[in-house]
Amino acid sequence: MTADPLRRRRSAQVGFRTTRGTAVLQDVLTELALTLLPRGMTPGRFSEMASTAFVRAAADICRLRNGRVNHSRVAAQTGLTRADVRRLLKQTAFESARRGPSPLERVIDGWRTDRTFATRRGHPKRLRLSGPRGSFTCLVKKYGGDVPHRAILDELRRIGAVSDRDGSVQLEESPHLRQRHNFAFLSPVLPALVDALRIASNKAKSKRSSSIQRLCLPAETELDLAILRNRCTSSAQSMLDGLAHSLGTVVLRRRSGSPTYSFSITVLLAEDRTKRAQRIP
Repeated sequence: MTADPLRRRRSAQVGFRTTRGTAVLQDVLTELALTLLPRGMTPGRFSEMASTAFVRAAADICRLRNGRVNHSRVAAQTGLTRADVRRLLKQTAFESARRGPSPLERVIDGWRTDRTFATRRGHPKRLRLSGPRGSFTCLVKKYGGDVPHRAILDELRRIGAVSDRDGSVQLEESPHLRQRHNFAFLSPVLPALVDALRIASNKAKSKRSSSIQRLCLPAETELDLAILRNRCTSSAQSMLDGLAHSLGTVVLRRRSGSPTYSFSITVLLAEDRTKRAQRIP
């Protein structure tokens, strides 16, 4: 085989691995978007937060012995300018989360603060659906960008944020509105997510990490799902209790004081009610 065909073959193999790896990452990001989108996360806000995360990660790698950050090396790694690197390193999590509000959020905020659409006490007025001034159509035209008012109205109806009556709409309190931008629900799964990413990264050369095992059980009915939920929960807890007792007796009693290392065992029990095909192997 000549050099050129060999080079093309290797290039094709690299291209295949890159395409497959990109597809897997896209699936991971899609699943994350399905979780974050209903809580008000937008592509613009996520992009800003992701940029901050990449810059901080690169800063940890490129930190000098005196503790200072080499901004030029961070820029070289991330592809950002040094000015952007400096800005993102100074930016707080709250500041990055404020960027990129969605048209829906701008409409709701305008409804609550604009004197044309709110009372002097700051309460949203009941608005006519259409009209030359002070209508819902005017509100969306002013704050919703190029999104049609019907699309905004349908989304507000979907999350239970408005009530309709006699050709007018009223902004209401909704659990969906109270939960927007509240991502504290991620805290319980964060340790498991971090551990899984580190395991997968360290085992990148192998096809499948022996440290990650997965079992998917189908459930045709709600009763089947309840049985699986209860049995798996009790079995997982029994397994963890047994390991803690047996390994604690064998290993932990040998040492005194603070341990040098640790070994974590995390069991995640997940329910999927969307009936979507599993895309991630």
